[in-house]
Amino acid sequence: MRWRNLSRRYADRVTALSAMTSHELFRINVDASPEEIRTAYTRMVKAYHPDVSDPFMARHNQEVMKLINAAYEKLKEDR
Repeated sequence: MRWRNLSRRYADRVTALSAMTSHELFRINVDASPEEIRTAYTRMVKAYHPDVSDPFMARHNQEVMKLINAAYEKLKEDR
């Protein structure tokens, strides 16, 4: 089986994630408590951290982690 345009699909996914709001990215309510925000952040980091993924997905996960960290900083500032 040949993988075609695989990097484009992942680029499309990163673009879709970047279009989401911080709350949508973390899948939390707008009125979430700081504990809920921290729990959602930890869950996302465990799922997308590049060090725990295989080398194939590491580059994609690096881009997703940039989005996750930016969203977390924005949520922390809003509180």
